[in-house]
Amino acid sequence: MAIKGLSLKGSMNKNVQAIMPIEEEKNKFKDQLINYLKALLDSKNESEEFQKNLLKFFLEDTLPNNFINTSNRIDLAIYNGKDSTSSLGVIFEVKSLSNKHEMMTKERINSKALQEMISYYLYERIVNKNLEIKKCIITNGFSWFVFESKEIEKYFYKNKELIDLYNKFRKNQLSGNTTDFLYKEVISPAIDKAIEKGITIAHFDLENALISKNPIKLRKSNVTQLYRFFSSENLLNKEIFTDSNKLNKVFYDELLYIMGLTEVKKGSSKVIARLKEDKRQDASLVENSIDRLNIIKDVPVDKQFDAAVQLSVIWMNRLLFLKLLESQLVSFNNDKKYEFLIYDKLSTYEDIYDLFFGVLAKPVEKRSQSLKNKFEFIPYLNSSLFEESQIEKSREGISIGRLRESEIVIYNKTILKGVNGKRKVGTMNFLEYLFEFLNSYDFSTSVSHNINSKNDLINASVLGLIFEKINGYREGSFFTPGKITMYMSRKAVRTAAIDKVNSELEWHCKNIDDLKFEINNIEIAKKVSDIIDSLKICDPAVGSGHFLVSVLNEVIALKSELNTLFDAEGKILQNIHCYVTNDELVIQDFNGDNFYYHAGNIASERIQKAFFLQKQTIIENCLFGVDINPNSANICRLRLWIELLKNSYYELNPKTKLHELITLPNIDINIKVGDSLLHKFGFDSEFDMRRKDFKEYLGLVKEYKKTNNKQTKAEIYNRINNIKLSFDTSFSTPELKRLSKLTDKMGKAGQFDLFGGTEKDKALFEELETKKIRAQKEVKKAMNNSLFNSGIEWRIEFPEILGVDGEFIGFDLVIGNPPYIFARNQSFTEDMKEYYIRTYSLSEYQANTYTIFIELAHMLMRKGGTFSYIIPNNFLTIQSTSKVRKFIVNKCSDVILINSLDKIFADASVDNCIIFFKKNKPNWIEVAELKSGEFNTIGRVEPDFFGKTPIFSISMVKYKDAVEAFWKVNEFSGLNRPEIATIGVGIEAYRKDRGKPKQKIEDVKNRIYHSNIRNDESYVKYLEGKNVSRYLLSWNGEWIKYGEHLSEPRPSVDFNQPRILVRQIPSHKTYAIEATYTDEYMINDRNSNVIGNIQVNPFFLLGIINSKIITLWFIMKFDKFQRRVFPQFKANELGEFPIPDATLIQQEEIAALVKTLMNEMEKENINISLISELNIDIDELVMELFELTNEEKQRVRSFHIEK
Repeated sequence: MAIKGLSLKGSMNKNVQAIMPIEEEKNKFKDQLINYLKALLDSKNESEEFQKNLLKFFLEDTLPNNFINTSNRIDLAIYNGKDSTSSLGVIFEVKSLSNKHEMMTKERINSKALQEMISYYLYERIVNKNLEIKKCIITNGFSWFVFESKEIEKYFYKNKELIDLYNKFRKNQLSGNTTDFLYKEVISPAIDKAIEKGITIAHFDLENALISKNPIKLRKSNVTQLYRFFSSENLLNKEIFTDSNKLNKVFYDELLYIMGLTEVKKGSSKVIARLKEDKRQDASLVENSIDRLNIIKDVPVDKQFDAAVQLSVIWMNRLLFLKLLESQLVSFNNDKKYEFLIYDKLSTYEDIYDLFFGVLAKPVEKRSQSLKNKFEFIPYLNSSLFEESQIEKSREGISIGRLRESEIVIYNKTILKGVNGKRKVGTMNFLEYLFEFLNSYDFSTSVSHNINSKNDLINASVLGLIFEKINGYREGSFFTPGKITMYMSRKAVRTAAIDKVNSELEWHCKNIDDLKFEINNIEIAKKVSDIIDSLKICDPAVGSGHFLVSVLNEVIALKSELNTLFDAEGKILQNIHCYVTNDELVIQDFNGDNFYYHAGNIASERIQKAFFLQKQTIIENCLFGVDINPNSANICRLRLWIELLKNSYYELNPKTKLHELITLPNIDINIKVGDSLLHKFGFDSEFDMRRKDFKEYLGLVKEYKKTNNKQTKAEIYNRINNIKLSFDTSFSTPELKRLSKLTDKMGKAGQFDLFGGTEKDKALFEELETKKIRAQKEVKKAMNNSLFNSGIEWRIEFPEILGVDGEFIGFDLVIGNPPYIFARNQSFTEDMKEYYIRTYSLSEYQANTYTIFIELAHMLMRKGGTFSYIIPNNFLTIQSTSKVRKFIVNKCSDVILINSLDKIFADASVDNCIIFFKKNKPNWIEVAELKSGEFNTIGRVEPDFFGKTPIFSISMVKYKDAVEAFWKVNEFSGLNRPEIATIGVGIEAYRKDRGKPKQKIEDVKNRIYHSNIRNDESYVKYLEGKNVSRYLLSWNGEWIKYGEHLSEPRPSVDFNQPRILVRQIPSHKTYAIEATYTDEYMINDRNSNVIGNIQVNPFFLLGIINSKIITLWFIMKFDKFQRRVFPQFKANELGEFPIPDATLIQQEEIAALVKTLMNEMEKENINISLISELNIDIDELVMELFELTNEEKQRVRSFHIEK
């Protein structure tokens, strides 16, 4: 393998590439760079020190907030702070233009410059303990070689041989002590190895950015990229964007206050509640609404709060959406006169009512003249958001126009500032406060934004969170971080697209590069474009629609990469590049500048229109979702409308003769409300599609999406519902099939009777008639079962996934974050549980819903379809999900399991994994880890690798070289058997209402049975888990009064017998099990298990348990280190520890070594070398007993766990 080379652009992550400097900043940087290059060329014969200072001056200009100077022998460094007391962030090795011998080149990587740089990095890392180095750069001013610190870490710092030699060199323990010796004999060989293994190095030459050298002129196409490279966000990895799906807490808290609400903790969730009585404000939306509901509608008190919250949420949804619209109008036209959410225009609630229903709900030509004048620039959006909701029209609701204006006390942590620059205090008119609050934030819908205001940016993703939080105010919500949805969507969309294109065009592409190669003319490009536009993608638990928005962005980015984006005239969009960063779509021109739409600019309008139509096509044809919560479904629709709004454009209205913003399509029909898991009709049920209604249904769905007339839309919706109702009788259910069979049998029995049948025939006929009546009742019950009132009939609701004859085909991709709800939490009725068990083979009575959602996804997918979920990572190993693992092994292909060692959901207790698969014949399983934000592949194995009752052990793949040894050891009988020993657990000292007499809460808090002295003979030495170590037992001097007064005294455990104590929490090291022996009377807590009644030599047994092969078996068997929580193992798992048979002589041989080792461990100055030798000797004897081959032994010897 050779080095992996990156270009200037490739050296920067996509967040950096999205930075869009304002023109003034870009021009300033360009002047600074020109001045530097001019000075460098003028001094090309000057000394290295002179030229290094020129670079220093340039960097000081571009990075004014960082100290830049030398450090020890390091030529130049960018410090992480403003002075020399801060740590080094970037290390430079600078060579003069004339020093070509030492300068690194693309042809001569292993140069003195690189050797010096590695030396400086190791010194900084090892001696100065600096963990904050971001980059290392080698340059002569024109040629730049850039190394990310993670590459230096991977190939040099983690090279144990190099570090050992480097440390010995520093201690004068090598045969040479000069720097030349260090470079040539120690570092140079390590560089060769790094090159061979494929180290990544970025390179660019500033000469390529020049149009001319005399005078210095820069190519315009390079300036933006160079600005990004020399920014602190790139060089020092400064944060550019917070996570796109991370809540802006400051905005959220004040918004809740304005609404009259607050967020409180309820169990493990955060839910929204009414403010405490002493903090309530009559002017807030909720309190104002409650007052009006009480006076105007006389709504019962117990219903007032819920109604008020629902109304307030609807109104706030509209206002926040309009804030995004306002931002777009101002941006498109570059004119503040397009602002309309201001107190001057909306000083009363009646004004807001007029805005909602007199302006936004009506085409411009149907608005009153006064409203046309007042809201001159507001377009008609054709959104159901501006149709009166059911609650607004009901007797338990009101319109926003019925609220009354009043004053509100300003929030004590408000973002609003007074004229003195300090936080505002006092009272304000509520509407004036609301609009000033909203105007304090930037509602830009584009990532092409000045990075300096990132904390005030409320973009579509942040709003999506706000929407979902306030709409799901009862349940509490967890949000999938943008990085996760982006990764899952990108991987899944690309897989699904490749498969679909291969299927349609009979290609055999394996990756995106293969697809690019095949697309060699505009006709093929159009075919591929159309195929991608035909993808059917579903999130069956859609929530706020975050996954569908991510998928939308990734589909467009993919089409851009394949050069298959077309404009409205059918021409390819040349010189436009899209990619996704921070879960947002970035559109850039050929210069790398971010695209902006300017109304009236023809070229700009062509691009904007192309993206609007492309998004519309994908949203209408490709994206589908279901959620049980109507509010969530509405938010999903809203987020998709927002994505379209970003690329809306002006078009001439033939009726008004004015250029108006394009109206939005009716995309709401693709997002359904219902319980995804419940359906009367199976996916393989017979469905009579011969009737003309079905073709009419498909046509009406298309017509519904396109109409912008609200009356026509309502009529089409009613016709669609009537046709869907008629489909109920088109399906053949199991109950109908039984009734049909009985009817046929009765017909035959009746025929016999007509020709003089016997009494037997008559009896048969009567029996069949009785069964038929019962079957008719079953059909009626099934058809009218209230269980399905909230369900989703997938084949009726989504005709897009059916074939021309009504046969079920399925989705190309099912993606999402399904709910994690335990059946035992009383979330389901008995009828639901029975239905799940009857319908889903993976369902168990106490199952978690996510397992059922996995099977549902498999049902919904077409053959060869793609699946991607994020689920709890205990799915990988726990017994209750064994059915799911078998299902995946036996019925799925291209399985990818990514275990997250990072905390994905900050407020949730669950840890997670990401899973991908295809609905195909099994072929392989790949495992990977997400750690410190990086996805790392561990390995790929055959489906049967994990055995007949598979546990998806990441460790088995990580250490698969030794897997044969694991399987051999796993065949041996376990520890917990009469001829070996029994397993017990330690005591639990305290718990309220336990013990005799029952303990009180004060007893528990004060630990009344513990003492630092032995008060009497009932007090016994007390051990905690931390006192139990490998071959060593310590005591912290604490005593416990032992007896039945303790919560769980474990009388079945003899704490006075010879026994082995095993700590429940293993250590993350090669010898993971912490076990030791004692025969002293001591009481241990429940953090250690007790091996008692030992029938073999106890020291022999201890040697087995503490051996390396048992650690290997343990981590492969239970995979404890793949969980973020404490890797605790239980007594039943300890009981499974395999123990080989051994003669008395064999036992004594191991026991003798163990005793020697334990004696050594108790010494004040232990002999590390002797300990190591004893461990090796014990390991060798234990492996012999397990009958390992020489090769298997060698694999175990090589086994090592990195901390």
